[in-house]
Amino acid sequence: MLVASIHKDHNNISKLLKLLTQKLTAIKSEKPVNYSLIRDAVLYLQEHAEKYHHPKEDLIYHFYIDKYKDAEAVARLDAEHDSLASLTAEFADTVDMILMDAVIPLDLFAEKLNRFVVSQREHLELEERDILPLIEKQLSTEDWAYLQSQWDDELSDPLFGDTVSDKFVELAAALKA
Repeated sequence: MLVASIHKDHNNISKLLKLLTQKLTAIKSEKPVNYSLIRDAVLYLQEHAEKYHHPKEDLIYHFYIDKYKDAEAVARLDAEHDSLASLTAEFADTVDMILMDAVIPLDLFAEKLNRFVVSQREHLELEERDILPLIEKQLSTEDWAYLQSQWDDELSDPLFGDTVSDKFVELAAALKA
């Protein structure tokens, strides 16, 4: 079911945010950090969440907005997805600069990492706490069947799926540790 896959994606993204929070703690404690893992987590969010997960949510949100005209909170999520994509791209550039040995003060990087994690987490919590329960309660079985028929793009998750993509092997191992 479509909404079940969204909840599963949110759970997986939460695992990444937990890992990034651990990296933030290490940075603040001036302990060594594997920045490649941070890059891989951000890359996953750019490649999977922005190109697959958010469009799946947007399909549901747009349908809901069309059906229930007083859906301002749901309508705001569209703009939030765009701002999260911009924030992710900006943070990915910062991580790439560090990996290319650019000098970026640790406190500045920690601030950007914290802002990134907090923004992502707040977005997930809003969807899980407020938006998805509302939508699940109001949409009918027929609505969900229609939405499912509009989503024919069930891709294998490159990090949390049955087969881990080569580029995410190190990140998958770190998530299991």
